[in-house]
Amino acid sequence: MLKRRINIVILTVIILCSVSFYQLSFLASMHKMIQLAGAGIIVVLILFHLVYSNQKGVRQNFNLALTFIIIALISSTVTSYVVRDQKIIYTLFAQRALYYYLLYFLLHQLKFNPKDLEKILIGFGVVYVGFHLFQTAIYPRIITDGTIRVERGTIRIYVDGADYIAAAFLIYLQRFLRSNHLKYLFLLVVVFAVYVMRGGRYALAIQSLTVVLFLIIDRRVRSRFFLVLLGLIGSFAIFLIFQDIFGELITQSRTDMAKGEDYVRIRATQYYLGEFNKDSPIAYITGNGHAYHASNYGKTIRLNTLKYRYYLSDIGLFGNYVYYGLFFVLGVLSIIVRTLRLRIHTDHTYVKYFFVAILIGLTTSGAFGESDFIGMIVIIMYLVDTSNDKYRKQLADAEEVPDKDKLQHAQARDR
Repeated sequence: MLKRRINIVILTVIILCSVSFYQLSFLASMHKMIQLAGAGIIVVLILFHLVYSNQKGVRQNFNLALTFIIIALISSTVTSYVVRDQKIIYTLFAQRALYYYLLYFLLHQLKFNPKDLEKILIGFGVVYVGFHLFQTAIYPRIITDGTIRVERGTIRIYVDGADYIAAAFLIYLQRFLRSNHLKYLFLLVVVFAVYVMRGGRYALAIQSLTVVLFLIIDRRVRSRFFLVLLGLIGSFAIFLIFQDIFGELITQSRTDMAKGEDYVRIRATQYYLGEFNKDSPIAYITGNGHAYHASNYGKTIRLNTLKYRYYLSDIGLFGNYVYYGLFFVLGVLSIIVRTLRLRIHTDHTYVKYFFVAILIGLTTSGAFGESDFIGMIVIIMYLVDTSNDKYRKQLADAEEVPDKDKLQHAQARDR
């Protein structure tokens, strides 16, 4: 019991480091060092367990994918030094987010209970919702260094850790759809309201589509008619509350669509996949490494952002590719494909829909290169491993039953 509690505390601290303690303002000068400290904790604990622990755990299904990512980390660091003239120490610091992929191996060493991990995912989702609502309530007083914008009459807050509300949302969605217990509905409504308040058109669309897919496909959903009716009533209520925000989102979407080829994300993708690497073709394989703000390479990226609004974070996996290269993309795609192909226990079906949502948003979100998302995704990867192990054991037990019946029948016949 004590070991279990210690492990939960350790993981909680690592997650808090990955989200930079929600970028609280009084920690302003320490945010990046906090992220690095979290990665350091992971490395130290892995080394400790490699020396002192020799226990066999469940099968690790993502070793190949993470090998690709580690290769990308190394090759992009070298290319950044050779091609972009950025010091290796600068690149290693700038790429600190990728070190959180090592948390996957630490979780296997600590042998976490899957139920504890689900509670942690839900807990950090609830904390983020509370933090978001609190910051909204006290605005214009600001307690975080995250991005806060006032656009079209709404306060939009973007703070590290938002991905946990997506995980919590799907866990509670599965529980609600399979039980019809209204206690699970409250968090779903609150999370959806936060998405509306953030003004994320793509996030809203993806979450809505995920709900529909879950409702249609999952065979264990109870009373689909009741749930559809309840969903329509809830959607209408949310629309009435946030109708001004919805109106602005629709207007902005039409504006973006009208721009066609001039839409900034398309132009940014064309630039970074074409002209940016024309003098260094090796970067098409290795990537350029993550830019450090004080280097000339970092200043070039910053200039492109300020002058042309070319945000690498806005072009999703393409932006990750510019930084980390082909091996990183192969690693990310391997994680997604592997998860969708693996057989898992029905208790964790929500994981499949979570990765479907990730796949849909892959071209608009660079989350696989961000520490807060990585910390969350490797937890889910570990859950996939434990769920697959549980499924295989259940299948093996089911296959043994007929043999036992045959044996009992043969023994009865002999008597």
